[in-house]
Amino acid sequence: MKESDSLQKSLVRAVLATMENIAFEEPEVLPGPINITGETVSFSLQVVSPYLLLARIEIPNELAARLTRTIYRDAEKEITGVLLDDTVGELLNTIIGTMMGDLTLGERIFEMGLPQKITGEKDVPSGNARRNFFRIEKIPFCLEIYGDAFVEPV
Repeated sequence: MKESDSLQKSLVRAVLATMENIAFEEPEVLPGPINITGETVSFSLQVVSPYLLLARIEIPNELAARLTRTIYRDAEKEITGVLLDDTVGELLNTIIGTMMGDLTLGERIFEMGLPQKITGEKDVPSGNARRNFFRIEKIPFCLEIYGDAFVEPV
């Protein structure tokens, strides 16, 4: 078995496009694991068809607040925990929807659930995993894909 480059490329393109189109930010793809410190906002999203996978995003509160301010275009708006959650959940939903659209060659024939907030200890699903790290203005964030969707038989 080998890793599927198509899923990896689609995921990276989806992150770049989503952050540029929604938050007007240009994320940098990081080559390896980065320690994400401080308080974070984390969400997961299940894809059930045509692949079975679980996607998770972890964004430091500082970056989530910055993205929220940019998206809402209101420097005076109070950034609440609920607003941060809405923003991060919607970013994950858009990233994975964009990735799946790319993987299905624009057919948009796929099924996925709704973003779910991760609280407390983060259970790590079993099976294959790929962690992708990005950075916006020196603040890293992580997007993980769990499942066998990115592993192809040889």
